[in-house]
Amino acid sequence: MSVFVLKIIACTAMLIDHFGAAILLPMLDESGFNAEIYMAMRNIGRIAFPIYAYLIAQGCTHTKHIGKYLLRLGLLAILSEPFFDIAFWSGDINFLHNTNIFYTLFLGATAITFHQKMRQIFANSLGEIAGLLGVIPAAMVAIWLSTDYSLFGVGIIFLIYIMRPENRTGRVVAMLIGTTALYLGNLNFMLLSYVAVVLVAIYNGQLGPNNRLIKWGFYFFYPVHIAALIALRAILM
Repeated sequence: MSVFVLKIIACTAMLIDHFGAAILLPMLDESGFNAEIYMAMRNIGRIAFPIYAYLIAQGCTHTKHIGKYLLRLGLLAILSEPFFDIAFWSGDINFLHNTNIFYTLFLGATAITFHQKMRQIFANSLGEIAGLLGVIPAAMVAIWLSTDYSLFGVGIIFLIYIMRPENRTGRVVAMLIGTTALYLGNLNFMLLSYVAVVLVAIYNGQLGPNNRLIKWGFYFFYPVHIAALIALRAILM
């Protein structure tokens, strides 16, 4: 199980989830529509975020240019927001409320970056403690911006990093703790999120196919697929 395969699975699960939310949800009131199909698609979507959370934690660990990494995540957050709002929030575009998943990924990566910098500045336990506290403002901003998965999303990313994403036991424990806390009370969502934990557990440490086109293709898949769903909904309705 390479990074490439993990990304394909995450993108597919997210597409299924968003198809349900953007296309099927408006049809729930129509006579004869099967709501179970809608819920099944939303359940499948729970596979996506834990994989993305792991990939962000891993990316922050291995990137040579953390500043550029944060810039990419931040730009994709801003670029994706209008499409996200139109598709899922009745077209009321707001960059500071009910924000998309790239906001969460950016804030999680920001908390990790702060932790790294504190450990560099204070090469002792003080740096470790200061770095751990960095997740608090990131989580508070996530609440303020009403990001997808909010403080739980930021916390899962940070926890995976702290537990070391390259360590199989560490990442599995972190993801189990995070997804259980996130979906406590919703057994279906919880069980599907555990599928992501299994997939990450068998990750073999390999990148798989990787070039500039593939790299940017995965980044832009998010706003592009949402834009496509908006267009499809307009055609159907």
